[in-house]
Order: sequence, then structure tokens, then C-alpha cells
Amino acid sequence: MTPDSALLAAWRDGDSRAGSQLFDRHYARLARFFKNKVGDEIYDLIQQTMLTCLESCDQLRDDARFAPFLLGVARNVLLHHYRTRARKHDKIDFDVSSVADLFVGGTTIIARRQRDRLLLDALRQLSVEDQILLELYYWEELGGPALAELYGAPEGTIRTRLRKARMALERALARVARSLGVALTDSADNLDAWAREIRALVDGGSSE
Repeated sequence: MTPDSALLAAWRDGDSRAGSQLFDRHYARLARFFKNKVGDEIYDLIQQTMLTCLESCDQLRDDARFAPFLLGVARNVLLHHYRTRARKHDKIDFDVSSVADLFVGGTTIIARRQRDRLLLDALRQLSVEDQILLELYYWEELGGPALAELYGAPEGTIRTRLRKARMALERALARVARSLGVALTDSADNLDAWAREIRALVDGGSSE
């Protein structure tokens, strides 16, 4: 299989087929990234992400680093999207504001089990940065080193942020469950496995 970095270089040199192949290879990954955060703009944001990757391809030196590189670009595209949607004088703090604050509308992901809807709603109650970080960790399986590279921060800092984001998610789950009058049966110990299960829903499946 042609490495991602080689496809990106070929695309930069004018090979549109290489660009199409790269787009097809990573479409699901990018759709998963944007799906619980925006509405009908997903496809436009995926295209914008791929074009920005093309413009920034000189920054990529190692094919093994393509996924963090791509998702880092997607994060920047998403934050810019929120800024352009905001009113002129609004100041957005992505360490505070949540997707629920910035995007009017619920998740489009189909979850038939109430427990899964609770988790998806709770993720959207977190700050945008906490939601992104947890989804990259659970759904894209990016570990500490990859996340440190993506964020340009020390790995120890990333692990501290992950721990705090996970605690914030536990609190958000409890709040969402209380607001709906639902008993939260899953313990915090099961949260990691539960969060990873949700990836199947984001990819287009549903839970019974």
C-alpha cells in the first residue's frame, strides 16, 4: 500500500488520483472526528481539512505521523469554523465552551441504547478541547506520544489533561443522567471500555 506521505507528496505535485486515494483512505476518520461536533457542514470541513493538509504537507516528515498530523489539522479547522460562526464580538474559550454551547442541535449519531445516548450527550457537555482530546484518545487510539505531538505539548502535560478530561466526563455523565431522571448503572471503572464502544456508533452503526 502506498504510504500516506507519498500520496500527499504526489498530490502536491499534481496527481489528482493520489489526492482522491488519500481522501478515500481517511474519509471515515475525519467524518468520525467531526460527526459529534457539527451539523451538515461535515463534508465541507473534511474537504477543507484535506486541502489544508496539502498546503502544509512540507511539515510531514514521517508517514507514521500522518494520523496525528491530519487530526491536528482537523482540530484547527473545527476551531476556526466555530470562530467564524460566532457573533462578531463573542469571545470563545475552547477550554470552557462546549459543543452544546456553540452548536445548536443534537448529535446526529444513532444510538438506540439509552446508556450510549447518555455518553454522547455528556461528551458534548464538556469543553470543546476536552471532548476533542477524549475522542482522539478513545476513538482514534492516539496514545500519549502521538497526542503530545499533535498538541505540541509535553507528554506529561497531555496525560494530566486526559485525566482531568476523564473526570469531567464522569461529572457530565452524572449531570445528564440526573437531568433525564435516569439511573447511571455503569461505574467509572467501565468508562474506558464504554467510550471505545461508542466508536461503532460514530462510524454509522447502532447499538441495540
